[in-house]
Amino acid sequence: MRAIIGALQEHIEREEDRLRREREENWRRLKADERAKLEQRFSSGADCGWTKIEKSEALYCRRNGRAFRIVQGKDKRWTLHRVEDVSDKGEMLGTYLGRREANKALEKMAYAPEPRR
Repeated sequence: MRAIIGALQEHIEREEDRLRREREENWRRLKADERAKLEQRFSSGADCGWTKIEKSEALYCRRNGRAFRIVQGKDKRWTLHRVEDVSDKGEMLGTYLGRREANKALEKMAYAPEPRR
């Protein structure tokens, strides 16, 4: 009787491990798909939230048709830049203590009228 109970417990543990691995693989695949869709959305010119592009340390977003890059420096401050594309260094817009502050400033800048040149 003990042998049967032990065999059932081992079977249950193996099945739980298998199900856990399947859930993790599905979750990773979904996350990778979401990242690819966000990157494609940014590259196509559509407005999108912060996303990593091409294994860059920086995060990029597009608001109101304008592209922005944010990078965290060694001092843990975030530097916000207005860019034309991913390869562009861009124009520095400001340095912020956190991404939340940068996002608040970005909302004001992104929807402000474009300066005339």
